[in-house]
Amino acid sequence: MRTFAKTVITEAAVRAGLPETAVMDQPDRETLLLPEKRLQLGYLTQLFARKPRRIARMASTENPGTYRTLREAVYETTLTIRADVRSDDEAWLESFVGSLLMELPYKIANADNNLVRVQAVRAVRGGFASKTVEVFTKRANALHITFTGLVCRDSEVPLIKEVNFF
Repeated sequence: MRTFAKTVITEAAVRAGLPETAVMDQPDRETLLLPEKRLQLGYLTQLFARKPRRIARMASTENPGTYRTLREAVYETTLTIRADVRSDDEAWLESFVGSLLMELPYKIANADNNLVRVQAVRAVRGGFASKTVEVFTKRANALHITFTGLVCRDSEVPLIKEVNFF
C-alpha cells in the first residue's frame, strides 16, 4: 500500500507542477542539498479492521465453463500519509496545495484491481505565525492523506452442471 500511495501522490504532484525529483520520503534531517520547493512524505500507522464480505462474482479465467471466481474482502486497511509541502514562497505554497488537492483522485484501482479511496482529511500549517523579520523563512503545509482499501481473497468454486432428483 505504501508504494501505491507514493505513486499516486507523486503523479498528482507532477500534474500540479512539481518535478518528480522533488517528491521524496521524509529525510532524517534538513540539509541545504534538498530542493527549495519539495514534497516530503511521512508514513503514519496503517490500520486494519476485519470486515469479511463477498464483493464480486465473476467467471473463472482458467475454466470459465466449469468454475466461478468469488472475491471476498477480508480486511479493510487505512494508511495515513503526512505530505509536507515545503517552500520559502508563500504564494506558491498556497497555489500548489490547492492544485495538489484538485489532482488527487477520489477513487483509484490498485494492482490487485481493488478500489482504493483517497481523501485529504487535515492540513497543518507551519511557519506562518511570526510577524518579525525572518532571515530564513521555512513555510510548510502538511496534508494528512488517507488511503482506504480492501485486502481481498479470490476462491474458485465449481459450478453445478447437473441436478439428479431421486
